[in-house]
Formats: sequence, structure tokens, C-alpha cells
Amino acid sequence: MWFAFYFTGIIAALAMSVYYSVTARRRGIHPLESRMTLGKMNVALGLLMLLFGANQYTFEDLTTVRIVIGALLMFVGAVNFYLGGKNYVNYRREWMMELKKQA
Repeated sequence: MWFAFYFTGIIAALAMSVYYSVTARRRGIHPLESRMTLGKMNVALGLLMLLFGANQYTFEDLTTVRIVIGALLMFVGAVNFYLGGKNYVNYRREWMMELKKQA
């Protein structure tokens, strides 16, 4: 059961990060919209790293190296997830204010 959730999460996070990365780098896109999309990409990559870190703890032979690498991946993923969400919210707020100015 864990493998189904894990595999689905990995595929979804990888697909979202690639999609948002390509979308953010289009030509003719507003810089604030691009930064907002890169924030979404960072959230997806953070989720991917969190899942990779959590996967390290599912193996039977849990060694010290595996624990340290899993903890490091989960820490980096959590930081990336948090900061990506924060960037998304901040740039979305600026983008909405920019749209209200133009209207």
C-alpha cells in the first residue's frame, strides 16, 4: 500500500515540477507570473525531496548512513516546500495588485 502512494506521489511531483519549470520559462510571460510559477515548482520539488527522504526509512536494513541521508533529504525538501509556498503567496499578491492597477 505504501508503494502505491509513494510511486503516485513521486510521479505527480515530478510531472508538476517539469510542467511548472517549462511554463515559467516561456517567452512573453510577465516576470511576476514567472516567479509565481517558479514558487509552485519549488513546492513540487520540495514534495519530491520529502518523499525521497521518507523512502529511506522504509528499508529493512536501516543504517546510520541511510538515516542521515533520509533526514537531510527531508530537511531540504521541507525547506524547499516552505520557501516555495512563501514565494508563491508573495508573488501572487504582487501579481494581483499589478492586475488591479492595470484594470
